[in-house]
Amino acid sequence: MINTWNTFLASSRRFIATMIARLTQSIPGEEKNTSWAQWLKTPADVPEAFQSFFESLRAAGRPFPYAVLTPTFEGYLETTTEKLICIPDREVNVLERKGNTHTVQSFPLEGISYVEMGTVLLDSNLKISGETKSGSYESSTLKFNTATDELFAPFLEAIRLGSLGARGNSRTLEPENFNAWMERSFKFMNYARRSLLEGEKVVQAVLQPEIRAKVMTVLGWTFYRRISPPLACILSDWEFILIRETDKHLATEKYGGIWDYIPLKKIDKMVLTSKNADVLILTIQLPHHDHLECLFQPSARQEVSQLIDRFKELTAA
Repeated sequence: MINTWNTFLASSRRFIATMIARLTQSIPGEEKNTSWAQWLKTPADVPEAFQSFFESLRAAGRPFPYAVLTPTFEGYLETTTEKLICIPDREVNVLERKGNTHTVQSFPLEGISYVEMGTVLLDSNLKISGETKSGSYESSTLKFNTATDELFAPFLEAIRLGSLGARGNSRTLEPENFNAWMERSFKFMNYARRSLLEGEKVVQAVLQPEIRAKVMTVLGWTFYRRISPPLACILSDWEFILIRETDKHLATEKYGGIWDYIPLKKIDKMVLTSKNADVLILTIQLPHHDHLECLFQPSARQEVSQLIDRFKELTAA
């Protein structure tokens, strides 16, 4: 297992090096330093505030891990401090700068309940939720420029494969093309295709268009409000994938998406309820009272009920 892990990290680093070299050819150095995440290739690249963490790894005889630094983001409504994410062995560590030192959240791969990747134009974020090494249930979010998305691909894939254990060593390519969704939503068809890993088998998938409610009609013009953005639910043989646009109302939000990847073994149960005559709520209940929700039109009741039944079949053993 260790050899497989090291091979995975080595191949990921080679891929990232090629992609970043292409991306950075025409970008001024100052802009990259202030808005882009950075791959830390050697211990010398690590900022001083985080050095003690890597010194402890070195003292324990552990190799320098794949590590990425996210910049400070200062806005009117929120401020995000500088963070560093790395993955030594089977543990995701998120370090956050606190003055001249740092705090650490350590997430063993087996304890992660879900990982979320959000991309809207140039703004992206990676969110990890689950049990930490200390036994508490926490979430950690890293913000970064979308141009550096590929730096986080190894973390996303490692977390998703982490729920498989040894099973991940013998996976074969079995793609699902989602051609049936082409006319309904070409964008979500592509979103769904890119969400699958090699060998992942789709058991059932549900596509829900945007849900809107009528507000009023004035002089022959009918006005609507959006209740829920478009979304897709994909039940595979080992995880549940939720893909959606954000629930914000800015036009720019339609140029991105949010992907949630949830290991089936981390789902306590799925419950379908009626909010009113116009909306159904699918609640995905997770450990420590955490949960995710998605909304459907009443016409999707049969499809969603079948998805829940298939989930129960997969997790019955």
